[in-house]
Amino acid sequence: MDVLFTEAERLGLNGREAVEAARNPRLLISLPGLLGYSDLSTTGTMRAVTRRYRFCLFHLETIAAYRSVTSDVFTAEGLQPVSGSRFARGFLPPTYEREWEPAVHEDRLDKRLKRAEKAAGRILYMLGLDYGVVDIGIGADGKPVLLGVEPYPELEQSAALAFGVALAKYREGRAEESGRSLDATLGADPEFLLTNAEGQVVPASAYLPRRGLAGCDHVRIGERLLYPLAELRPEPSPDPGKLFASIRKALYHAAEHIPDRPGMRWLAGGMPARGFALGGHIHLSGLWLNSSLLRVLDNYLALPLMLIEDGRSQARRPRYGAPGDVRRQPHGGFEYRTLPSWLVTPGITKGVLGLAALLSSSYRELHQRPLRNFELLRAYYEGDKPKLAVAVKPLIDELHELAGYRRYEQMVSPFLRMVHLGISWDESRDIRMGWKIGPWKER
Repeated sequence: MDVLFTEAERLGLNGREAVEAARNPRLLISLPGLLGYSDLSTTGTMRAVTRRYRFCLFHLETIAAYRSVTSDVFTAEGLQPVSGSRFARGFLPPTYEREWEPAVHEDRLDKRLKRAEKAAGRILYMLGLDYGVVDIGIGADGKPVLLGVEPYPELEQSAALAFGVALAKYREGRAEESGRSLDATLGADPEFLLTNAEGQVVPASAYLPRRGLAGCDHVRIGERLLYPLAELRPEPSPDPGKLFASIRKALYHAAEHIPDRPGMRWLAGGMPARGFALGGHIHLSGLWLNSSLLRVLDNYLALPLMLIEDGRSQARRPRYGAPGDVRRQPHGGFEYRTLPSWLVTPGITKGVLGLAALLSSSYRELHQRPLRNFELLRAYYEGDKPKLAVAVKPLIDELHELAGYRRYEQMVSPFLRMVHLGISWDESRDIRMGWKIGPWKER
């Protein structure tokens, strides 16, 4: 394993600052609560854990997963067994114990394992680590409980082989990306919400089909699948200006199907109506998905956008809006899911698309990571704009110095000026006003 770790270190993985964070007990106790998992900083570490899982992760992927074979109930404090259950060994070394067994296909369909795996990946990413082993328990309340992190784990044979394969794949991806000359292709599927004169949500499915240029998206409430959200599916393009034009076309298309009734409003943002979180997902293809790119999108796009969001958008976090929230797509690209719906105005939409294009081509030149600071990460989740504004100013200055900035300046500059001035959007404002749709359509 030392050879593999040495090679990973040579490639710049698991930096010293991230390893130190993973060794910080106070941070490991506080971080999960910030992300919406069991908060041991306020409830104490004596929390019942009914299931335990172990994940070996490398560069945004799980390369091995295990489940504990024991059905005992433990506490999160050192995994001391609850009174009445037999003694069991605690967290981590050695990584592969007799009480652990590989998760088979049936296990991977288990909702608790999926929940634990997502938590493990998110926690490892937030610590700044590129690989490691994470132990997650599931509490009696169903929430993931962080049991520990090991940046340099002992791995059993099959996991060590998987690590080697993943490391080779990483080298290949990095080499291919360094030779990339074409622009990434951008796509998006931003959402908006319809409300009536009484402020009640009107399901988009009442007017829009499930598929098409302008359709509706689902939310699951218990066992029910509802389609209250309107979603645009514009034509992807390497040119953010063309993507913007396609979004405008999709909005006009939606207006042809949605009647203009008195008091009806089209709303965007983070959470314009209680319980309805909206997303402004960015699709990227034609480039390598890697943690450096994601961290640049988090710090240079999601963070500035947060400074101009309506205060109501904060309610979207922590369930949504987590830094590094990404989903791979079947076509080979990926969907960056951290952002709220930026359809609130054409200017903000242009800024987000232009900045996404700029970052996708220049991310290797950008090295500031304010969200690695736990207090700034907390400020992001809590919506503390004054604290974050100080950290964002150097980022904006750095963007202006990029060689590729002039190419996207017309789209990006007004947006960055809004960020600098702290001009927030209003989620109660009908977006049709800015987009000149319906009653505000230019004659």
